[in-house]
Amino acid sequence: MVRRLIVPILLVAASSMQACGFCLSTTVPRVRLDLQFEKTLPSTDLSPVETEEAVRGLPPVLQQIADERREFQMNLGKAMDTLRKDMPYILKRSPDFNIYHDDIVVIDPSGVQLTGLDSYKSSVRFLQTFCKFWFQERSGLQYRMVYDFARSSIRISWHAVLVPKVPLGRPMHIDGISMYKLDSVSGKIVEHKIENLMINDSKVIPPYGIVSLMQQELVGFGGQPGLGVPAGI
Repeated sequence: MVRRLIVPILLVAASSMQACGFCLSTTVPRVRLDLQFEKTLPSTDLSPVETEEAVRGLPPVLQQIADERREFQMNLGKAMDTLRKDMPYILKRSPDFNIYHDDIVVIDPSGVQLTGLDSYKSSVRFLQTFCKFWFQERSGLQYRMVYDFARSSIRISWHAVLVPKVPLGRPMHIDGISMYKLDSVSGKIVEHKIENLMINDSKVIPPYGIVSLMQQELVGFGGQPGLGVPAGI
């Protein structure tokens, strides 16, 4: 009987205290513990300036390696984007030569080498002039690009179909692989090597060059030995 009377009295007293603005002391330590816990949490938000300072805090040798690697990756991305844009029209319009090193070396299957960016530009212009004179505008090129990490090179497998202007001339199918080697520091292309070149299923071998075998195909020689122009022409 006493217990039944005490419980309602305690409930009424608690309600009266809350109505008057009082709170039970049992909740205070919990709030204080939460506040103290939040104050002890470490801050994980770093400003861009603090992040840059953390990167710049590397030892000089490691910092130089990091800077060179960053520059290489930027130039690699630029080179691949530029080649992706230039390759479909490489036989018709001038490509962007800013991705090439001034001392670039160009090697074709005949073994002929061209050195220097000016020589490379001249060879591209000559090839474009040759194709424009002998082949129709609807000639085109398809390609597939990958990056070879083992050789630090950009590998492009390409297939060109050239339709001659000569009456009754058959289309010429040219397949090859272009390997673009990048400088390990600057990321510029220092070597362009053409491999596995085939014209109408005939492999280009020394001492004949690309243009000489295309001329033979046009006049109907079929790439027979002894009838070609020396490599490099």
